[in-house]
Amino acid sequence: MTATPRHRKRLAWENSPMGLQQHALTGDGDGGLVFSGACPRCLGSFSRAYPAASPGQTKGSGASGGTVKPLTVLCECGVNHPGRPDVEKQVGCGAHWQIGRP
Repeated sequence: MTATPRHRKRLAWENSPMGLQQHALTGDGDGGLVFSGACPRCLGSFSRAYPAASPGQTKGSGASGGTVKPLTVLCECGVNHPGRPDVEKQVGCGAHWQIGRP
């Protein structure tokens, strides 16, 4: 039996681009997407909803105008990692990455 990696809560905040990552996206029932998984840097888990876009919108999970673009995800593990700048609104380790859309 393998142990689940533990969240690295003491890892210092760092603006860390992690590139394209493989994570599951599921539908939310209203046309939007839900990302659930762990941060590839600090291993903290979280869930984030991406609501569906209405026709003509530039934001939302269906707003790409027919071109499927990856979603950018920011670590939102909920831990105030040491060294996080006061101007950062997201509470996480500073990692950001992309996930492909179905």
